[in-house]
Amino acid sequence: MEVKHIESEYKESIKDVLSYCFDMPAESTESLVNKNFNPEDWLGCFIEDKLTGLIYISSHDMYFCGKTVPLAGIGVVSTLPEYRHRHCASSILIKSVEVLRDRGFVFAALAPFSYPFYRKYGWELAFHNKRYTISINELRGMGAGKGEFRPMKSDDIDNLIKVHGDFFSKYNGAVKRGRKRWEGRINRLGKDRTYGYVYSRQGNGVAGYILYSLREGAFVIEEMAYDSLETKLEILRFVYNHSAQVDRVIWAAPQDDNTALLLANPPIEQTIRPHMMIRVIDVKKALEAYAYPILYKGSFTVKVDDRWAPWNSKVLKVIIGEGTATVEDADDAPIDLECDIQTFSQVISGYIGMKEVKDLGRVTAHNQDILEDSEIIFRRHATHMTEGF
Repeated sequence: MEVKHIESEYKESIKDVLSYCFDMPAESTESLVNKNFNPEDWLGCFIEDKLTGLIYISSHDMYFCGKTVPLAGIGVVSTLPEYRHRHCASSILIKSVEVLRDRGFVFAALAPFSYPFYRKYGWELAFHNKRYTISINELRGMGAGKGEFRPMKSDDIDNLIKVHGDFFSKYNGAVKRGRKRWEGRINRLGKDRTYGYVYSRQGNGVAGYILYSLREGAFVIEEMAYDSLETKLEILRFVYNHSAQVDRVIWAAPQDDNTALLLANPPIEQTIRPHMMIRVIDVKKALEAYAYPILYKGSFTVKVDDRWAPWNSKVLKVIIGEGTATVEDADDAPIDLECDIQTFSQVISGYIGMKEVKDLGRVTAHNQDILEDSEIIFRRHATHMTEGF
């Protein structure tokens, strides 16, 4: 068994694996494999020169603490059936961590078929959605009917980039969506009952937008962004305008969304749905990019246990001042805090804070004073992701 980048002569083999393992339309497979094919984005498992399994790596900028850092999206993890349970997928994932580090990624994210499987290789749950199911009649009376809605088109992309960035940059893990990804989104509109509309107050610019589909009597909100509460209410009014077509609204909203509090009858169906997993590829870079409390000044040492990434499994000294930190190797220094890579990935992303980690018994504290400080340093920060890999 050998894990390596997949060269162009294996394009047809990639398509064969994807068509067998996923319910993916032929045109999607063709587009994924043929469009801008780059061997460094494909990692495969080979047995006697036969491609038996693969992953696809897509490059993104991820919002993190008010800035962006490099994120690898891991997609189409797959193995042909006759080679399953022979460690093809696990071998690719283990190799991918090294490949991603060499390419300069700080984080990697994926949509799991099994949380326990990916957890073994350092990934951990870091996103959930608040899934609403709302009778559409609950949205009656929202907004004032001001402004204008119209179908989304390519000419809107510059405005969409701004609205999307302004709205989603507050969430750790959200992907900065550039022109190419917006073009892909817009090109898919109109297929399988999917739609996109933009909202403007005076017919100028874009103040908000909604991407949605109409399925089996439901208005399914795929994504919504807005510049103010006023715009949000107008978008919800637009949703209500579909009351003759559908009877309910389904929305996988960000975890901090408070739409229920806007309703006359707040007790709607709300479910917390676990979503994507994340993995820190480079602990040192993640600590350097983190936004620390502006008034905190001090230092601590931390050791992250990462079986698959030896460059992460070292003692690091974090020196904090004025909201930023310098991170240095400190192999001979006493360890203040110690945890595994899964826990570190959740904490640094903001999905859970150090207080929760302590309560869950997932940190070893060799210095109780530092443990108390860490509850101030590492707090919860809302995470959200709407991209698929």
